[in-house]
Amino acid sequence: MEKISRKSFLKVAAAAAMSGVTAGALAACNSAGSTSTAASASGDAIYTPGTYTGTATGIGEVKVTMTFSETAITEVVVDTSNETENIGGVAAPTLQEALMAAQSAEVDNISGATVTTNAVKEAAASCIQQAMGVKTDAPAADDTAADTGDDWLGEEPDVQASETQDFDVVIIGAGLSGICAARAAAEEGAKVAIVEKSSSFNCRSGEYALLNGTLNKRWGRENIVDEDVVVNRLMRECTYRNKRSILKKWASHAHEVMDWFIEAYPELTICDTTRQVVTQEQFDKGILVPLAWPQPEHYDYRNEEFPTFPSSMEFRSSRKDQQGFIVEANLNKAIENGAQTFFGCFGTKLLKDSDGRVTGVIIRDAQNGNKYIQLNASKGVILATGDNSGDEKILKHFAPEVVEKQIMNMGAMGMLGVDVEGKTVETGDGLRMGAWIGAKVQDHHAPMTHHMGSGMGVTPFLQINKHGDRFMNECIPGQQLENQIELQPECTSFQLYDSKWGDEIPYMPANHGGLCYIIPEDEDESNPNYADRQYTKISAKAEAYQFKADTLEDLLTQCGFEGEALDNALASIQRYNELAKAGSDDDFGKPASRMFALENPPYYACQWGTTGMLVCVGGLESDENCHTFTEEDPASPKRDIIKGLYVCGNVQGSRYAVEYPICMRGISHSLCVYYGYIAGKNCVAGV
Repeated sequence: MEKISRKSFLKVAAAAAMSGVTAGALAACNSAGSTSTAASASGDAIYTPGTYTGTATGIGEVKVTMTFSETAITEVVVDTSNETENIGGVAAPTLQEALMAAQSAEVDNISGATVTTNAVKEAAASCIQQAMGVKTDAPAADDTAADTGDDWLGEEPDVQASETQDFDVVIIGAGLSGICAARAAAEEGAKVAIVEKSSSFNCRSGEYALLNGTLNKRWGRENIVDEDVVVNRLMRECTYRNKRSILKKWASHAHEVMDWFIEAYPELTICDTTRQVVTQEQFDKGILVPLAWPQPEHYDYRNEEFPTFPSSMEFRSSRKDQQGFIVEANLNKAIENGAQTFFGCFGTKLLKDSDGRVTGVIIRDAQNGNKYIQLNASKGVILATGDNSGDEKILKHFAPEVVEKQIMNMGAMGMLGVDVEGKTVETGDGLRMGAWIGAKVQDHHAPMTHHMGSGMGVTPFLQINKHGDRFMNECIPGQQLENQIELQPECTSFQLYDSKWGDEIPYMPANHGGLCYIIPEDEDESNPNYADRQYTKISAKAEAYQFKADTLEDLLTQCGFEGEALDNALASIQRYNELAKAGSDDDFGKPASRMFALENPPYYACQWGTTGMLVCVGGLESDENCHTFTEEDPASPKRDIIKGLYVCGNVQGSRYAVEYPICMRGISHSLCVYYGYIAGKNCVAGV
């Protein structure tokens, strides 16, 4: 039997599907708006009738069962019960209908469920393969990129609006930055429209970075960190492909905007320490705490190769969206000042006049018959559409390592929010709309893939790979940890420590995701503000491991080490112990103060893989005034500002590049608030 490639096989299957039974025979199985296809118009048999099953791995195992006549797929059953319930489980009926309608394995990916979709396509292809009696030379993997190329941009839609409304400022996106832009513009007296494709606003987490100002003065942290030291570090972590002017302006003035941001919510409780005791009522309403404060007695960022600056804070509450209370309060302020919301509406295309000025946007109202509405913006449009993590083509182009390493993508999985059509919100809408009208897109986007470690966090205990080799200085932050683990066999490592870990924790760095505080065992845990990654009781971490044994050999055997790998692992531990006792890490340069020999049973191990990507930040090139720019013209001495088009939030490029910096916890939220405010003010003022 002839052997064909996966790519050729899918083309054969698709071609066969397009030539098959009459449309009427399949009409009952097609979803609304789908096109019936036919497997064999000539009536020639292409399948061996019967029922076939294919499986593939997504988040878990997916199973597709297909029943065939000689000329068509007659029934499809998709089983995604092992996938994430609210993502893969939701996608199953849609994929089932799509496979039936397409009569092939080549169906469109479901935004927000890319991993599940690819697995279902692979399993479906296996069924078709079996029915056709064709052998393939490779696993049925998704090769969409090979067939469609690297066209992340696509064609600007040609749509016409059925009605027109007039505003001064139109903001696309009701996340953190968009809401701040809306409030700032509305308070200037502008007539503001906020367009959002979800049914409500979007926000998550609650960490913020902030230098100086009234809050830090209250906490005794004013002038504790020099602005230029912070800015230079942020530039360094982004390999100097970002704009210093953006970071410098934020560092100098963000505290002013933070005061404005929190004044929207008078019920806020401001704590004096990270774990200050609060009442349940205070916690329910919302609190603000300084992070890692007071600082661990053995930690001084000035002596660290990878410092974490003591200038972050966090909004906490009992709400699922954590900081939702403060974001909602700012949205309400915008509405009180006249801002009009368009929830369930999708930004589709920007409008320009003959001079190239952006004058408005056409939106699609998904909740009202998908009608198109033209929103005119006499002063300008602000893009606040979030990042692009939910679009695989954009990622392949601007952050290919995420796709190549199969990093778990929270944006693509819908974990960062979904629109009114059930798809992820992080689809790069603003990136495309801007690029379609000639805005320059930043190169080298920055995936937010900072590793948060195991049950012990990213605390720098010994790490070895599956070959038993130590492979890095463990005292590096989570973003760099992720990079190192991606280079290891099967992207896997093991974090090892012994029973003395509680004595060692106070000497560990106060970095994002690491433990550095031991809480007394008799401290009351009823405080709703008790939980924080960097604080723990010994008893609370008693089960923070996957493997435990009284000997190192037994521990490593439990981890799966055997033969040469086991010998290597034991040798690596012996070498590490020798370096720890000598007080010098001659192999990887880890600070001697954090080198602790493993010689006190019982011993513990946690297995690590790659982390998940939270967002991928990178957008339209910008400056400290939230302007956008045309593509560079070689014949021109400078690029032109695109009049009437501003950006803020994660679609604002030039803030980060290559890597997301984590020397300050919460810098992303802080930049979103600050430059949302700046975009709103500048758009109204025309500057």
